[in-house]
Amino acid sequence: EKDLSAFLNLTPTVRIALRNPFSRTRYPADESVVAVIDSGYEGFLAIPLDVFKHLLLDALQPQRRALVLANGAILTSKGAYAVLEIPHVAIRLSGFVETYNGLEEIILGVEALSRFKSTLDYCQKKISIQPCP
Repeated sequence: EKDLSAFLNLTPTVRIALRNPFSRTRYPADESVVAVIDSGYEGFLAIPLDVFKHLLLDALQPQRRALVLANGAILTSKGAYAVLEIPHVAIRLSGFVETYNGLEEIILGVEALSRFKSTLDYCQKKISIQPCP
C-alpha cells in the first residue's frame, strides 16, 4: 500500500502518467502529473485537449460521446483508448480517455477508480492506493 498524500485543499488527487499504446507517446514525457479524483464523473479519464493532442489520440479515430454534467448541461466529448499508469503502485489500466472544450484539469473517474482499492483519509489528508486482489 502506497501513501500518495495528495490533496489540493480538500480535493483528493493522484499522480499519474498516460500512454498511447500505438504510438508509444507518453504524458508527461517523464515523471507524473496530478489528476483530480472525481467520484461524480462516471467515465475513466478526462484530459485537456492539449494533452489529448500530445498523446496523438486524434490519430486513433476518436469516438464522440455525450456527457451530462452535474448541473444538467450536456457536452460532446471525443475520446480514444489509452493506458493509465499510477507510478510506484504497479497499476496499469486501459480505458476510454476523453476530452472536451474548456477542460483544464485531468479528471480520474469512477470507471478507473473501480479497478483498484483507494482509501481517502480526510483527517490526515492522505490517500492510499493498491491493486485489487
